[in-house]
Amino acid sequence: MIARLISAALASLALLSTGIGWMAGPARADSLIPAPTGPHLVGRVDTVLDRDGRPIPVSIWYPTTATGTAPYIPASTAVVRAQLAAEAALWLRTPAAAPAMTTATLPVAEGGPLAGDRLPVVLWSPGMGTPRWLVSGLLMDLASRGYVVVAIDHTGESPAVEIRGQVRTGIPPTSGDPAYMRAQLDTRVADARHVLDQLDTLPVVGGHLDHGRIAMAGHSYGGQTAVSAASADGRVRTAIVLDGSAAWDGVGPAPDVDRPVLLLANGMMVHASWLGTDAVIGTLESAGHYTPTDLPMFGGTPEFCGTIDAALGSRLTREVVAAWLEGAPMPEDSALRWRR
Repeated sequence: MIARLISAALASLALLSTGIGWMAGPARADSLIPAPTGPHLVGRVDTVLDRDGRPIPVSIWYPTTATGTAPYIPASTAVVRAQLAAEAALWLRTPAAAPAMTTATLPVAEGGPLAGDRLPVVLWSPGMGTPRWLVSGLLMDLASRGYVVVAIDHTGESPAVEIRGQVRTGIPPTSGDPAYMRAQLDTRVADARHVLDQLDTLPVVGGHLDHGRIAMAGHSYGGQTAVSAASADGRVRTAIVLDGSAAWDGVGPAPDVDRPVLLLANGMMVHASWLGTDAVIGTLESAGHYTPTDLPMFGGTPEFCGTIDAALGSRLTREVVAAWLEGAPMPEDSALRWRR
């Protein structure tokens, strides 16, 4: 299955390079992700950090003065990019998305110069079994608004990561095993804290960050990672959870967090672990678990992405996250419901 998906993705690249196949066909892959809405151009640089021998791939998004176009999936070669797309699409049970993921591009300058100084930071943790790049639309938008965003891949539970030119595939998570989930949460929080330790060593942005304005956000188990990191580390001043729980069943109670927490959940349910917390809770009607990600743009099914219009779901997610970080009033829309 993986070999067939890689072949299909590479074939799409070949068609794209010759200009054949896009005529009278579906929308170009590079137009699928909504453009960033902030006043800044966007740069991205990718690197791998080391935590006691454990590699942690990260993407760093930031405001820049340069224009450019970059592949949606950061990778050293087209073949590696196709493999990363194929593994992710298969894990996400949307294998047909692999070619579009492989050929998609973003209006991003790879390695462009940083614009600004003492910039606020957002640390991003993806959902379990989800790569860091699947939420590029949101992270790119935050960078266009003046934030430096550091997105983490949690090696071992991500479908596949590239480590110094080599692809390392993950092991599908066993979410029904509380001991496994506890161990993964501990690993994720340790990854996040290590990234915080290394902020000033990061390429392009190191030395230009405001350590007094650090937020952490995440999707699904990445959201719980953000809350747990905020509880464990005072450097994280606020946590944002996109359709995640405050505590996983059997893993333990919701952590005690004395800083602001935002939950934006899909319209189906709010996990019971949020009862009794001080979190600000919003729901996005008709959304699915993967609405905050780019999966709806790549043909994600209603089972995973809900029935909300993909562009609307993306816009509202971006506006809610930005408003929270900026301390601005929350956007008003008939699809949004707030529980104070």
